[in-house]
Amino acid sequence: MNTDLMTRTGLVPEQAVPHSSPAVALESTVERVLVDVRPSNLADPLAGIGHAEESLRTALRRVDAGADDALTQAVACAEAACEHLRYGELQEARLLLVAARGQLVRSHGSRP
Repeated sequence: MNTDLMTRTGLVPEQAVPHSSPAVALESTVERVLVDVRPSNLADPLAGIGHAEESLRTALRRVDAGADDALTQAVACAEAACEHLRYGELQEARLLLVAARGQLVRSHGSRP
C-alpha cells in the first residue's frame, strides 16, 4: 500500500470513501494523479500517464466551479495539467497539480 501521500482526511487515496462532492472528488483525483506522475519508474517514466490524464479529465467534467474563485482556479490548473500530461511534460504537470491542490484547499475554507 502506498502511504507516501495522504489525503486531508488522513487516509491514503486507496482508502478514501466515495465522495459526495465533485470538488472533493477532484481533490482526491489530483492527489492520485500526483502519485501517478511521480518520477519513480526510471525505466519508463511515462507509464500510466494516459490513465492519469483520463481520470483527471473525468473528474473535471463533473465539477461546476460556480462563484467559487478558488475552485475556478483549481479547475484551470488541473485542465492545464491535463494538456501537459498529454505531451508527457511531467514536471509542468506536477507543478500545475500542486497549484490545483493548493486552490482546492483554499476552496474548502470558503465553503459554508
